[in-house]
Amino acid sequence: MKRFSAVLLALCLLLLAACARQQSAPSPAPVQGQTPPVEVPDVTRPAETPPAQQPESAPFVGLSELACGELVLPMPFEYAELVIVDIEPEPPNEHWTPLFSIGEAASLAAFEQDYPGEDWGMGWLCSVSRLDRIGFEEWACNDTPGTRLFAADDEGFYYLLSVPTDVRLYRPGQAQDEESLAQWAKLTAWVDTLPETLIERNRLTPYDASELFLYDYTYDGEHVELGCRFPGQTMDLVLLSLSQPVRRGAGGVWCVERVHFVYSEYDWTVTQLVFPAALGIDETAEAYYTRLQEECDAGGHAELLTPEGAALDYAKRVAWLFGEDVSETDFTRVESLG
Repeated sequence: MKRFSAVLLALCLLLLAACARQQSAPSPAPVQGQTPPVEVPDVTRPAETPPAQQPESAPFVGLSELACGELVLPMPFEYAELVIVDIEPEPPNEHWTPLFSIGEAASLAAFEQDYPGEDWGMGWLCSVSRLDRIGFEEWACNDTPGTRLFAADDEGFYYLLSVPTDVRLYRPGQAQDEESLAQWAKLTAWVDTLPETLIERNRLTPYDASELFLYDYTYDGEHVELGCRFPGQTMDLVLLSLSQPVRRGAGGVWCVERVHFVYSEYDWTVTQLVFPAALGIDETAEAYYTRLQEECDAGGHAELLTPEGAALDYAKRVAWLFGEDVSETDFTRVESLG
């Protein structure tokens, strides 16, 4: 695991800053709201203007830049001593690639002092991951708290920011003072700005996935809702939303696109998206359903040509929810989700 020493990084950055000042005329320190826009050269391409001619008021002067997988991470000099950046986190699978993880140095050191060799995630500030389309669909099915999909690129990848849902600040003996709380607040405020900074520096395209969860459906066309009741249970009704993702009408395969878990007593419904990745299928939804449609056209998967058959196919794949003896008769059509 590669970690950048905060102190060593700070010294290197100060040397770089000194060199930069020798190569350019003195200019006032940039002030927020007063700095004129200056185009920033992409270090991955030949720069039109040599770096020595860039004014000190350029947007990224005063920042260190770390190569983190497919991204460049800009970091203010003032934070170099305060954080540790891990640029080789463990990947959960081939579709979900962590690029870097940032932790507060003081919390990491204090926790190691109190609990040598342990790792409870104390000090963790954020992580950024790169997802392919299957990874994106897997994430969308889980809707993991503390995550935000913020960008995409022209190669079909998505970028995800993950932050803790609780405060991971730690000091020796679990003591906290105003100074440490203020430092933590400053670092978390910086993390909040990371998506926009990464988009600008790496020329990514902003991407907001929230609308996907706000829509009533994933695919266009006709939809059918089938309900399965669980009498006496707190979660007493499961509604499956089904649609035809490839071909509408006769001969088109049906699929479960969303699942609604209904708690009638509390007037509460939890909705989850369904993509093939959620069922352990290593294909994108587009590729998987296109292949199923072709196989249906050749005479296979006749059960998927009706909503009831597709619902039963799904229920058998998640037998932990519906039971091993689930059948088509367990599902009835409902007029609406209400």
